[in-house]
Amino acid sequence: MEKTVRKHALIYFSAFLVILILDLLTKSLAEGHLRDKEISLLPFLHLVLVYNRGIAFGLFSEGPEYLRVPILLVIPIIAVVITLLYALKERSPSVSFLMGMVGGGALGNLYDRLFLGHVRDFIYLAYGKLSWPAFNLADASISLAIVLLLGLQAFGKAGKG
Repeated sequence: MEKTVRKHALIYFSAFLVILILDLLTKSLAEGHLRDKEISLLPFLHLVLVYNRGIAFGLFSEGPEYLRVPILLVIPIIAVVITLLYALKERSPSVSFLMGMVGGGALGNLYDRLFLGHVRDFIYLAYGKLSWPAFNLADASISLAIVLLLGLQAFGKAGKG
């Protein structure tokens, strides 16, 4: 049993660290290269630096500080704890990996909030009148992991082991 826990903890923390490092690296690159400019990579994919003081899509960015700050600091810590516990409980390599993606993304955005006072977003999807709020690798990692986890759960393919 201890060997299984160790295996899933290793999978979790491997994904966690890869996402965290890539997130902080891409945010740093965006900050260094996107100041006061936008780069269009495809007709719908743009790189533009935006500072977000809220959570996903700017929610709570205008809220009172006494509510906003605790929420923005506590939620990511809770997310890391819950994702690790869930990964260890499920004992599935795929679930451990996906939960590591969520935890790493949560910590990447927490780092920005703690040390910069805002989250650095830089990926912007827009085509014609359609657009999606700017986001970063941490946000993409969390969203993708949740969608994949829901798919695994819906089709019963989480696979213990």
